[in-house]
Amino acid sequence: MSTSPIPSFLLWLRLTRPWNVLAMGSMVALVLRWQGYPMGDLLHSGKAGWVVVPMLVGAAGNLINDYFDVREDRINKPQKAFVGRGVKRRVVMVTHWGFSLVACGWGAWLSHEMGSAWPVATVAVLTAILWMYSPLLKGRGAWGNVAISLCVASLVLWGGLLPFASTFRMQGLSIPPLMLASILGALNFLREWVKDLQDIHGDRAANHRTMASRLSPTQNRVGLMVGASLTTAFSLGWMAWQAAHWACLVGTAVAGVACTWLAFRGNHRRLSAWMKLWMGLLFWPLL
Repeated sequence: MSTSPIPSFLLWLRLTRPWNVLAMGSMVALVLRWQGYPMGDLLHSGKAGWVVVPMLVGAAGNLINDYFDVREDRINKPQKAFVGRGVKRRVVMVTHWGFSLVACGWGAWLSHEMGSAWPVATVAVLTAILWMYSPLLKGRGAWGNVAISLCVASLVLWGGLLPFASTFRMQGLSIPPLMLASILGALNFLREWVKDLQDIHGDRAANHRTMASRLSPTQNRVGLMVGASLTTAFSLGWMAWQAAHWACLVGTAVAGVACTWLAFRGNHRRLSAWMKLWMGLLFWPLL
């Protein structure tokens, strides 16, 4: 029995994680605005790539991750395992490469426009990392978590540094974007750790030796508690330095304490949700 093209398209769209992709574009736009980029320039079809290119790379990464993780997903989240069922595997692969090629081509245009190889080189590196994540990096302890966290942190560097790469030198690098990227990367590392704990049964079935599966329950609990506590301190310090509104500081403190408590309790589902909220709060001072 053939699958109707409309439900198949909607299932494929879900594989791209559209809300996450939109969040990525919003993060980059906020960083661009924060760093003084002329937002009106984004109305130009080419320069809109500063926002759209990371979204294309993220969508392509989500597609290829689900392509390689069919076995794990059918164990961990069978209701969301669409690859090979509602969506054909070749469709996932073709659209992954389509998004990747468009992103690389757009990145090449941005490089030509600004006279710097940084945009296209960054797109190529991120595309390669996301391709290698599931088949090569995910089963090598913390390496997979580090790789994904570097990709997430690069959103800040892309929006905060790359559009101005042709005009600054090393001594002119802006410290606030680097600090925000570091905190965002650390928080994402913790969230990837939590997600590995949620998916531990499927990862073991697929012989993925993730960091979570290599550690004992006590080590995972203590590690997440310490990580959440330290990240809370750094987040509050960065926000205070940026003279953030008191409500932002209070919200971040509440999120940090909640994450530390949920890590202690081992409630990984709620912990992941709170960490996602926390990541959003990091961008509040940029408004």
